[in-house]
Amino acid sequence: MTYSTDTRSIQPGEIYVAIRGEVHDGHRFIPRAIEKGASGIVTEQDVDAPEGVEVIRVESSEDYLVATASEKLRQSGARVVAITGSIGKTTTRAALHAVLAQSFPVVPSEGNRNTPLGLSLLVLNREITADSVLVLEMGARLKGDIKTLCEHFPPDISVVTNVRGVHVETFGSIDGVQREKSELVRALGPEGVAVLNADDPRTRAMADLHEGTTLLYGRAEDADLRPDAVRVDLPILGDHAILTALSAVAVGRALGMDDDAIQRGLAAIQPEKGRLAKLPGRDGSTLIDDTYNASPDAALAALDVLAGLPSERRIAVLGDMLELGETEVEQHIDVLRAATERADRVIAVGAIMARAAPSVPGVEPVATSADLAESIRQRGVDWPREGDVILVKGSQGARMERVSEAVLSPDVEASDVLPRQTPQWKAIP
Repeated sequence: MTYSTDTRSIQPGEIYVAIRGEVHDGHRFIPRAIEKGASGIVTEQDVDAPEGVEVIRVESSEDYLVATASEKLRQSGARVVAITGSIGKTTTRAALHAVLAQSFPVVPSEGNRNTPLGLSLLVLNREITADSVLVLEMGARLKGDIKTLCEHFPPDISVVTNVRGVHVETFGSIDGVQREKSELVRALGPEGVAVLNADDPRTRAMADLHEGTTLLYGRAEDADLRPDAVRVDLPILGDHAILTALSAVAVGRALGMDDDAIQRGLAAIQPEKGRLAKLPGRDGSTLIDDTYNASPDAALAALDVLAGLPSERRIAVLGDMLELGETEVEQHIDVLRAATERADRVIAVGAIMARAAPSVPGVEPVATSADLAESIRQRGVDWPREGDVILVKGSQGARMERVSEAVLSPDVEASDVLPRQTPQWKAIP
């Protein structure tokens, strides 16, 4: 029995769950779900359904879905590895998936579905047994989000990558961000394991917040897992790659895996779409697509990757970074200054970048990602060309994947390698 909240993709025999959202009310689409063969309807209002279609009347459709998923997980006996952090969650999830899959059936969360609703659909729609290991990315935009997620999907192992000034608009300060991320560790029971970044003071401080075992990973002298624990060449870019790999080694050891299996998994890591993916660009150029999302720290890390790659010319195309609070312009200026030190050309895209660009000589402002993508397609700019290495980065709302699609080699299918390529995303202006 599987569940769907989207009548555009629902399959015959699935149960349609009508969710009241901020923009759309799923109850409006109940007739469409029935027309497409839904076997049942979860609804907050009375529904006239034809014979053979079960109607489940509830107080809250989302609460029903979450409670059903939570109970399924409890009964299964599967173990849960939960991940949070200001940056690096998705890459860490990919690394854990690759490593743990060497010894266990792994059920990883998908895309940015790291909310109670998204994780509930994952649990309900996948086969889960006592041997399964769920690798769940847990995101937070509001105070209490992670605590709520942990109540429904209690972690056996909690991985915290770092604490940075991301989402300070909603958490008030970096101290507020730290408190929210720490809920993942506080949720552990006496047998739980906290896997913490030893190089990040705010993260390693969380070791005192639970009664179980702590494994520290990083370059710090007192880390339990240091770089020599990785014995293979990693297929992911960036200085952070070693930290990502070490977190996966720590989780593998916590679950009793042997080191050979762990190393095989590290060698098999597949970079996520939009996460420092090295791709062929048009006209003999190289594209570094890092458009899944952005923060100042992540942008600086990506610029360091760009600076370390051999090239005839390095071009940084940077879009707006969102939810940075009152100092957003100053933080954009800092990133642009760093970009001019690492790249031969710097293109700044978006409204916030437009306010920051005049403070950094040599930066080329462009209004929107759509404008720049069209200029590239129409050969209105003198790049890309052979030997160029082009970094494209920005927050999800900046839609910088449009630029990456224009730079991408025509021999590569964009939907195979870039984020946000579905018809639904393409339809958003």
